[in-house]
Amino acid sequence: MGTTAADRNSGILTNRQKLFLALSAMAGLFGAPGAWLLQVMVSETLAAQACDGPTRGARFGALHADAWVIAISIGAISVAVLCAAFAICGFVVLGRRQNQLKTSRADSSAAAAELRRKRFIALCSMEIGCGFVVGLAFTTLVRFFLDSCSAWH
Repeated sequence: MGTTAADRNSGILTNRQKLFLALSAMAGLFGAPGAWLLQVMVSETLAAQACDGPTRGARFGALHADAWVIAISIGAISVAVLCAAFAICGFVVLGRRQNQLKTSRADSSAAAAELRRKRFIALCSMEIGCGFVVGLAFTTLVRFFLDSCSAWH
Protein backbone atom coordinates (compact mmCIF):
# COMPACT_ATOMS: atom_id res chain seq x y z
CA MET A 1 0.00 0.00 0.00
CA GLY A 2 1.57 3.28 -1.05
CA THR A 3 2.05 5.89 1.63
CA THR A 4 3.68 9.26 1.40
CA ALA A 5 6.40 10.49 3.73
CA ALA A 6 3.93 12.90 5.32
CA ASP A 7 1.50 10.06 6.05
CA ARG A 8 4.28 7.91 7.48
CA ASN A 9 5.38 10.64 9.83
CA SER A 10 1.93 11.77 10.91
CA GLY A 11 0.72 8.25 11.70
CA ILE A 12 -2.48 8.66 9.71
CA LEU A 13 -3.63 5.85 7.44
CA THR A 14 -4.40 6.70 3.83
CA ASN A 15 -7.94 6.32 2.53
CA ARG A 16 -6.80 3.38 0.44
CA GLN A 17 -5.37 1.65 3.52
CA LYS A 18 -8.53 2.35 5.50
CA LEU A 19 -10.66 0.80 2.74
CA PHE A 20 -8.38 -2.25 2.58
CA LEU A 21 -8.54 -2.66 6.36
CA ALA A 22 -12.32 -2.27 6.45
CA LEU A 23 -12.77 -4.88 3.72
CA SER A 24 -10.35 -7.29 5.38
CA ALA A 25 -12.14 -6.90 8.72
CA MET A 26 -15.53 -7.53 7.09
CA ALA A 27 -14.16 -10.60 5.31
CA GLY A 28 -13.06 -12.14 8.59
CA LEU A 29 -16.07 -11.05 10.61
CA PHE A 30 -18.78 -11.88 8.07
CA GLY A 31 -17.31 -13.84 5.13
CA ALA A 32 -16.02 -16.94 6.90
CA PRO A 33 -19.03 -17.24 9.26
CA GLY A 34 -21.34 -16.71 6.29
CA ALA A 35 -19.66 -19.51 4.36
CA TRP A 36 -20.03 -21.82 7.37
CA LEU A 37 -23.69 -20.89 7.82
CA LEU A 38 -24.45 -21.45 4.15
CA GLN A 39 -22.65 -24.80 4.17
CA VAL A 40 -24.57 -26.00 7.23
CA MET A 41 -27.95 -24.85 5.89
CA VAL A 42 -27.49 -26.37 2.44
CA SER A 43 -25.94 -29.65 3.61
CA GLU A 44 -28.62 -30.23 6.24
CA THR A 45 -31.35 -29.47 3.72
CA LEU A 46 -29.86 -31.85 1.16
CA ALA A 47 -29.38 -34.56 3.78
CA ALA A 48 -32.98 -34.19 4.95
CA GLN A 49 -34.30 -34.40 1.39
CA ALA A 50 -32.13 -37.41 0.55
CA CYS A 51 -33.28 -39.35 3.61
CA ASP A 52 -37.00 -38.73 3.14
CA GLY A 53 -38.93 -42.01 3.38
CA PRO A 54 -39.52 -44.28 0.35
CA THR A 55 -37.81 -41.99 -2.19
CA ARG A 56 -34.59 -42.11 -0.23
CA GLY A 57 -31.70 -40.97 -2.42
CA ALA A 58 -33.79 -40.90 -5.61
CA ARG A 59 -34.38 -37.14 -5.69
CA PHE A 60 -30.91 -36.24 -6.89
CA GLY A 61 -30.73 -38.47 -9.96
CA ALA A 62 -27.21 -39.64 -10.83
CA LEU A 63 -25.48 -37.59 -8.14
CA HIS A 64 -25.93 -38.76 -4.59
CA ALA A 65 -26.62 -36.21 -1.85
CA ASP A 66 -23.22 -36.82 -0.25
CA ALA A 67 -21.45 -35.77 -3.44
CA TRP A 68 -23.38 -32.49 -3.44
CA VAL A 69 -22.68 -31.91 0.23
CA ILE A 70 -18.96 -32.55 -0.20
CA ALA A 71 -18.83 -30.22 -3.22
CA ILE A 72 -20.61 -27.49 -1.28
CA SER A 73 -18.29 -28.05 1.69
CA ILE A 74 -15.20 -27.69 -0.50
CA GLY A 75 -16.58 -24.46 -1.94
CA ALA A 76 -17.39 -23.11 1.51
CA ILE A 77 -13.95 -24.01 2.85
CA SER A 78 -12.35 -22.27 -0.13
CA VAL A 79 -14.33 -19.08 0.49
CA ALA A 80 -13.66 -19.20 4.23
CA VAL A 81 -9.91 -19.72 3.74
CA LEU A 82 -9.77 -16.73 1.38
CA CYS A 83 -11.70 -14.57 3.86
CA ALA A 84 -9.47 -15.64 6.75
CA ALA A 85 -6.33 -14.99 4.68
CA PHE A 86 -7.63 -11.52 3.81
CA ALA A 87 -8.26 -10.85 7.51
CA ILE A 88 -4.73 -12.02 8.35
CA CYS A 89 -3.35 -9.64 5.71
CA GLY A 90 -5.20 -6.75 7.36
CA PHE A 91 -3.72 -7.64 10.74
CA VAL A 92 -0.21 -7.87 9.26
CA VAL A 93 -0.58 -4.51 7.49
CA LEU A 94 -1.59 -2.86 10.75
CA GLY A 95 1.29 -4.50 12.59
CA ARG A 96 3.76 -3.17 10.04
CA ARG A 97 2.19 0.27 10.19
CA GLN A 98 2.45 0.25 13.97
CA ASN A 99 6.13 -0.70 13.74
CA GLN A 100 6.72 2.11 11.23
CA LEU A 101 5.13 4.57 13.61
CA LYS A 102 7.33 3.37 16.48
CA THR A 103 10.55 3.53 14.48
CA SER A 104 9.82 6.98 13.05
CA ARG A 105 9.64 8.38 16.59
CA ALA A 106 6.73 10.55 15.53
CA ASP A 107 4.57 8.62 17.96
CA SER A 108 1.61 10.86 18.64
CA SER A 109 -0.75 9.40 21.16
CA ALA A 110 -3.79 9.93 18.92
CA ALA A 111 -2.25 8.04 16.00
CA ALA A 112 -1.01 5.25 18.27
CA ALA A 113 -4.44 4.92 19.88
CA GLU A 114 -6.10 4.79 16.46
CA LEU A 115 -3.76 2.03 15.32
CA ARG A 116 -4.31 0.04 18.52
CA ARG A 117 -8.11 0.19 18.05
CA LYS A 118 -7.88 -0.83 14.42
CA ARG A 119 -5.41 -3.60 15.22
CA PHE A 120 -7.76 -5.00 17.88
CA ILE A 121 -10.58 -5.15 15.32
CA ALA A 122 -8.23 -6.80 12.84
CA LEU A 123 -7.16 -9.33 15.49
CA CYS A 124 -10.80 -10.20 16.27
CA SER A 125 -11.54 -10.51 12.55
CA MET A 126 -8.54 -12.78 12.03
CA GLU A 127 -9.47 -15.03 14.97
CA ILE A 128 -13.10 -15.33 13.93
CA GLY A 129 -12.17 -16.07 10.31
CA CYS A 130 -9.64 -18.74 11.30
CA GLY A 131 -12.04 -20.22 13.86
CA PHE A 132 -14.75 -20.68 11.26
CA VAL A 133 -12.27 -22.30 8.87
CA VAL A 134 -11.57 -24.88 11.59
CA GLY A 135 -15.31 -25.28 12.16
CA LEU A 136 -15.88 -25.85 8.46
CA ALA A 137 -13.14 -28.45 8.38
CA PHE A 138 -14.76 -30.36 11.24
CA THR A 139 -18.27 -30.18 9.77
CA THR A 140 -16.86 -31.45 6.47
CA LEU A 141 -15.01 -34.31 8.17
CA VAL A 142 -18.29 -35.53 9.66
CA ARG A 143 -19.36 -36.55 6.14
CA PHE A 144 -16.51 -39.04 5.96
CA PHE A 145 -17.39 -40.71 9.27
CA LEU A 146 -21.20 -40.70 9.19
CA ASP A 147 -23.69 -41.43 6.44
CA SER A 148 -26.14 -38.62 5.71
CA CYS A 149 -29.06 -40.84 6.67
CA SER A 150 -27.41 -42.20 9.81
CA ALA A 151 -29.37 -42.11 13.06
CA TRP A 152 -26.44 -40.21 14.61
CA HIS A 153 -26.54 -37.41 12.06
